[in-house]
Amino acid sequence: MISKDLVSEWRARRAWPTMLLLGIVVGLVFALQMDVPPEHKPRVVGGLLWLAIFFAGMLAMDRSFAAEREDGCWEGLLLYPVSPTAVYFAKLAVNIAALAAIECVLFPLFVVLSDVPLAARPWHCLVVALLGNLGIAAVGTLLSALAAGIRHSAGLSVLLALPLVVPVVLAAAEATRLIAEDQVGPGWWRWVQFLAAFAIVFITAGSVLFDVVVEE
Repeated sequence: MISKDLVSEWRARRAWPTMLLLGIVVGLVFALQMDVPPEHKPRVVGGLLWLAIFFAGMLAMDRSFAAEREDGCWEGLLLYPVSPTAVYFAKLAVNIAALAAIECVLFPLFVVLSDVPLAARPWHCLVVALLGNLGIAAVGTLLSALAAGIRHSAGLSVLLALPLVVPVVLAAAEATRLIAEDQVGPGWWRWVQFLAAFAIVFITAGSVLFDVVVEE
């Protein structure tokens, strides 16, 4: 199913180009409106970066089950010869790949436009990005499945996901801020532990609740 979704997106190019364009536009707006002294930019770059990642990524995740909904394949998905949990993890993997794609664009964009030295610690950024992706994608995948069963539900998953992923966005933003300020110490590890805990909780909840969501 992972390869099917990726190949389908590569051929149709329905969600990812729009996601990347939205991410670039939002990133440009945030970066260009960051009218603060250079010494204060590391304090705000993390929050702006992760808001841009969330809104752009949710555009792709909102389309996670769009093909099944639009082509009338939703019932067929329920009859797929694998467990609903396997379907959830397959969709989760595709959504993580979508978030990784937008981050490959937004991280360099923010580094160039804000002149914040995030690139000085690439491995720390990679850890934060991976855990942040897991938390956001776990929620987005579940809510996309929920919205797929509702008519006229375009954009509904974004509204539902926003209050749930606030802790993930805040933790990722704070961890990114500490990287930008070159303060990778106990405080940074605390935020990373929060991100890991959120990822575990949301993935576990998603895998358990997905069966109920698709049956409803």
